[in-house]
Amino acid sequence: MYYKKLISGNTIIEFHNNWLGVETVIVNSGKVSEKSSVWGTSHYFSVIENGHTARYILTTKVNSGLQILIDLSKDGHLIQENVLITMGGKNKGHKEENKSKKIAIQMLQEYDMEEALAHFKNALVNSPRDPAIYFHMACANSILERTQDGYECLKKAVEFGLPDREMILNHDMLAFLRIQDMFEDFYQSGFAEYDKE
Repeated sequence: MYYKKLISGNTIIEFHNNWLGVETVIVNSGKVSEKSSVWGTSHYFSVIENGHTARYILTTKVNSGLQILIDLSKDGHLIQENVLITMGGKNKGHKEENKSKKIAIQMLQEYDMEEALAHFKNALVNSPRDPAIYFHMACANSILERTQDGYECLKKAVEFGLPDREMILNHDMLAFLRIQDMFEDFYQSGFAEYDKE
């Protein structure tokens, strides 16, 4: 997970980006925006400051080194630029991320699906029950139009505790799997059974 706290006057802006690419912006402890993103997006929100409405735009982007950066604008003026977002949440002492998994996600973001799948398979050696790895493998298989492989990965992601099943219904990379005739039965089974013929 990626996390950054930005301060503008008395306004505290927190940015979160989880392993599914869901970006969340929290202002003064209240969620003001949430979007899915691969290469960055813009979050628009307003805050009452000193009795007046301040209009903010928080823009995320990815540089050539695949680092996540933030620009923050207030009332049409850029107030923070190219703020680097690092791994880790508010809590310290998180586990070091599986290196193969990190490389695989980068390959996925670059749409190099075969390379991504190879690295995800290596990542499974160290983390055989990681639902995030299986979810991302499903994304790669969906882009490659490998229906059965994609469903098998989603099945395992759910079996191993995928925290947000809604992403199966909403993630752009899974569109191919969702348009298949058997998806409805797969969904109704709780992503546990699908027609393997």
